[in-house]
Amino acid sequence: MKRSLLLALTLAAAAVAGAAMAQTSTPLDAQTIDDWRTVDLGSGVSVDVPRGVGEAYRPTNKADSGLMFFRVGAKDAGEVYCSLDRLAYNAQPLGMNRSRALDFLTNAAKAIFCQGVGVNVRLAFSEEAKSGQGYPGSRCVASYYETRGEGGDGDVVHARAVVAPDAVYVLTCTVTDMDQARAETDWDTIWHKRITHIEDSLKLP
Repeated sequence: MKRSLLLALTLAAAAVAGAAMAQTSTPLDAQTIDDWRTVDLGSGVSVDVPRGVGEAYRPTNKADSGLMFFRVGAKDAGEVYCSLDRLAYNAQPLGMNRSRALDFLTNAAKAIFCQGVGVNVRLAFSEEAKSGQGYPGSRCVASYYETRGEGGDGDVVHARAVVAPDAVYVLTCTVTDMDQARAETDWDTIWHKRITHIEDSLKLP
């Protein structure tokens, strides 16, 4: 069960992340990297996004589970693309009720959204983590190398799952650079605290 669920959730998250990665990257600098605005995603969901992305955080396909995605970059710090997914209970790809999701995502599979990507995967940590509203969930961070055609790049995925009353919400931010070591440095020195800001700003029904 866990293997098939992992595949389904990985494909769902990859679809939203792929849409974010396909976007044109918005360049940020020292004056704009911490300039945030809170956006209303509907149905009681809101989150902070970089002001520089304008309206580009809005998904174009209203039929999928993606509520938000954007892509930004900074000089000598690679790029980061973030997405927010809503996974309904008792429906695909989650396929379980809230009670089972709670046990699965906070106990059995805290790192599930950091698996199934790239090669040379290095899991930094996975932990149970409550949201700012007190909802249960989990957080994980892992780095890996991803091949693209004849080349490739290094990525760090930073994922947060929140088991809210109405659905599971997954916020995923991926830092990407020329190689795995540089992506890890970018995440540690530049993007970690900005991703944490986005996590902490997330408000759910």
